[in-house]
Amino acid sequence: MRKKVVGLLMTMLLCFVSVIYFADSAAAAKTSADFTDLKDLDAATKAKFDAMIETGIFEGVKEGNFGLNDKMNRAQFAKVAALIFNLDVDKDLKSSSFSDVKADDPANGYALPYIEAVKAAGITDGYGEGSYNPAGEVTKEQLATFLIRGLGKDAEAKATPGVSDTTVSDWAKGYVALALEKKLLENGADGTFGGTSPAIRAQLVLASYEADQQYVEVKRQEEEQKKKEEEKKKEEEEKKKEEEQKSPEPSSSPAPQPDSSSSPSPQPPVQATVQAPTASPAGGTVTSGTQVTLTTVTVSAAVYYTTDGSEPTTSSTLYTVPITITSDTTIKAIAVKDGSKNSSVARFDYTVTMPIVLPESISPMTAGSSYTGSVAKLSGGTGAITYAVTSGALPAGLTLNPSTGAITGTPSVSGAYDFTISATDSATPPATATLQYTGNVTPALSKTPLQLINEAAESGDWAGVDESTFADAGITGVTTEYLPGIQGVLQDYDLPSRALPKNTSQIQTIVNETINLTLINNYFGYGYGTEPDKEVFELAGLTGVTDLNLADIVAHLQSEYGGAGGGPGGGSGGSLSPMSTKLQIQAVIDDYLNSL
Repeated sequence: MRKKVVGLLMTMLLCFVSVIYFADSAAAAKTSADFTDLKDLDAATKAKFDAMIETGIFEGVKEGNFGLNDKMNRAQFAKVAALIFNLDVDKDLKSSSFSDVKADDPANGYALPYIEAVKAAGITDGYGEGSYNPAGEVTKEQLATFLIRGLGKDAEAKATPGVSDTTVSDWAKGYVALALEKKLLENGADGTFGGTSPAIRAQLVLASYEADQQYVEVKRQEEEQKKKEEEKKKEEEEKKKEEEQKSPEPSSSPAPQPDSSSSPSPQPPVQATVQAPTASPAGGTVTSGTQVTLTTVTVSAAVYYTTDGSEPTTSSTLYTVPITITSDTTIKAIAVKDGSKNSSVARFDYTVTMPIVLPESISPMTAGSSYTGSVAKLSGGTGAITYAVTSGALPAGLTLNPSTGAITGTPSVSGAYDFTISATDSATPPATATLQYTGNVTPALSKTPLQLINEAAESGDWAGVDESTFADAGITGVTTEYLPGIQGVLQDYDLPSRALPKNTSQIQTIVNETINLTLINNYFGYGYGTEPDKEVFELAGLTGVTDLNLADIVAHLQSEYGGAGGGPGGGSGGSLSPMSTKLQIQAVIDDYLNSL
């Protein structure tokens, strides 16, 4: 089911279908230097990224941008997994065993044959209840599971005691435990794995690199074991053949006796011993990705080495290129030359410290708005991490949590910021990473006309809020004549309660009522304007007026306004005045209708 091509196995894991493209085979190979968001990585981490990039298969999310924090969905991962493990894919397949996977799905239909392939291979059996969830994100615990299964260690994971971590689903605890043990992935800054959180590309690169190295080592050991078994079998066959040849034939003649008077046999010359190999660096604490070179001062001698703790022989790996150290490793090596005795075994022990990778940027911030951001490490480091501002200063109003890397508070001033964060782990000696953060605190958002109207209605302070403010808010009909009345009604409309803020439609209704109540009061109270029709009553929020009773209600209101201001009613002693409210006028209309 699998075949190994150096540099391909886990590199393919990064080739997301919808956002990442495959390079033409004739194109020049890229490196981390071709991506602006990788420029600040330390040398060891860059070496890992280069191992994933330099094949020319992977180019990034777009030209010049690797996309450290991008995510991928489950449909995209299915295609990548099928390519990684060289699965049999029926590209003519048009139907799926999953109810939510359709060939005519414009976003994820392309992945149908790949989804079926990974299911058939046992890499995943879907999302549950007959579904696959092709648009869902790949979580960290799912990634751990796929990597472990890709390394052929599914049974080992099931036999591994699971992590005691509430952020990891029960089904994934064994896979996560084995992934952590093999340093494919690591816990977050808070000490938890975050199993259900989406996996980001920075994690995928580092996990892919580690899995690739381990896959190569597994295959090397398998080949080595196979070679030893073949050699042992050959030796046994040759020994058996020699014993058969030495068996004496039956003979009546006595065996000849050695001539004691003959000269002694010549002794072979004493052989020189090859000088033992030396290493650079010669051991100790190193960063992940360190390359170790092996040499011997004996001219033309070959060096053979092991990294699994076994004693090296001429059947071990022949040293030809530097050895890359990505985890705690012991190298044992011998030097060999024809005609000379093999050297003694040289041993070199390395303890790896993982470089701390900090996020390249922090989330945007706005003056006057509550802010939560983080400079917590993306990966690397040993044990607890301590964060500090080592140059510049955080924007006013913000603080840094030295234990978690969280930046919180409310920026009080807008403008540019420039500060440098250091992250130091608890190793001995400690590892430290620093990164500069620059950007701008956006000025506080200006208030909208609608906000200004609501604030004035709340406070009773209408300074600066005039008819143009209402027009800018999309509210019509407000003129200099009606403005004072509208302002007064708005601030007292809901008394004794205060239902604020109000939206444009609610304020427009109040404005219409105020204007048309003014028209009604002016006509009946002062004889000013035209007789109100049914629409005026409706816009004023008054009910019960119809085309059939309009004339009678107008006549009744004339009599009720008769005692105020010499209106057209002409009478006296009415219950209404030119300052009557909506409730007062509605009560008069209701009394009239109820009396019929």
